[in-house]
Amino acid sequence: MKLSLIALLLVPAAWAAPAAPPKDLIMSEAFEYALPAGWSRRPDSGGGAVLVGPADANDVSALITLRHYPPGDADFASFDEFVSRQAAPPVFKSSRPTQRRPDLPVAGRTAKAYARDASEFVPPGSRDTKEVPMREELVAVPASKGFYLLTYYAPKSLHRKNRRAFESVLKSFKPKL
Repeated sequence: MKLSLIALLLVPAAWAAPAAPPKDLIMSEAFEYALPAGWSRRPDSGGGAVLVGPADANDVSALITLRHYPPGDADFASFDEFVSRQAAPPVFKSSRPTQRRPDLPVAGRTAKAYARDASEFVPPGSRDTKEVPMREELVAVPASKGFYLLTYYAPKSLHRKNRRAFESVLKSFKPKL
């Protein structure tokens, strides 16, 4: 009887205990996120992160990139400049237009979402290059200093199957600015 009573008293305490952070939680100076299962990561020269997922039959991997753009960055000086560039017509006539997707919440902030079709040519620099259709999704998250850009880039043959990995990164993403 005493053992059962002790067990009953301990169960609510276990429920109330704070959850331990995931083992795969990655922290940087600008943000933190959880690494999706089966994905690896490599540092990005710009201070961000590149997550590498499975590859297709052409050896083209699905990628998730995370990067913080500080105010005045050479690529995108501000969140508004990024948004305006996505709404503009493509620079090259042969480029496909960027599609505006519904806004979505990321870390309690309203993020702007975009998607577009693209292509990779493999192997690069070869006379026998093959075009691999790609799908790219971009999510721009405003920050007090600049903005964050999270991108999912995958061969169309892997896009749907691996999109959950991108969703898990979006859910676990915590900006520090």
